[in-house]
Amino acid sequence: MADRPVSFLVWRPHKMLWWVATLFMIGASLFALGCVMALRGVTSGFTTQSVFFLGSIFFTSAAYCELRLTSLANPVDHASALSQFIGTLLFNANTFDGFFDLDWIASDSLIWTPNIFGSIMFLISAALVMLDICKRWWSWNFRSLVWWNAVINYAGCVAFMISAVLSFVLPAPLSGLYATLATVFTLIGAMCFLVGAYMMWPEMSQTD
Repeated sequence: MADRPVSFLVWRPHKMLWWVATLFMIGASLFALGCVMALRGVTSGFTTQSVFFLGSIFFTSAAYCELRLTSLANPVDHASALSQFIGTLLFNANTFDGFFDLDWIASDSLIWTPNIFGSIMFLISAALVMLDICKRWWSWNFRSLVWWNAVINYAGCVAFMISAVLSFVLPAPLSGLYATLATVFTLIGAMCFLVGAYMMWPEMSQTD
């Protein structure tokens, strides 16, 4: 049987996987937009924070769909989806608490802590995906679209982790460079998640 042609625009609203990809794309786009707004110095911090919070809601919706989708899958797939879902819930808390004017202790407790643990859960999820695909923690497979998707998402998780580490707040003022770098790495992570989610569409076109 001939290979199916790859389609880069896919409309499958009856498929849960399509919703996973689409919701992640929307969430990642909103996170990227929020980063650009922050880097451009948008005067309304409330507006920028609203974009991040809305993006986190789309992330959680996508992760919930994926959790449902993998409920009957192999244990590694389901564990990965569960870890990712928990991570998105922590990002919900992180982005919601960002609306408030907090001192450094409260910022580290209510914003940084869920951020760092959410990033850890994303990294665990990405590692489990690689384990499921490669049957080991790492291998090379440049010809596989699924492998590239997993690697790009893994890179996004690493970028989110670096951003979280750089976001730690100390009582003494730090250079604004740290905040800028944290935003840049969040942007890199969001773009990786956007590309990774988009790549699920051509994958679907070949398997449906």
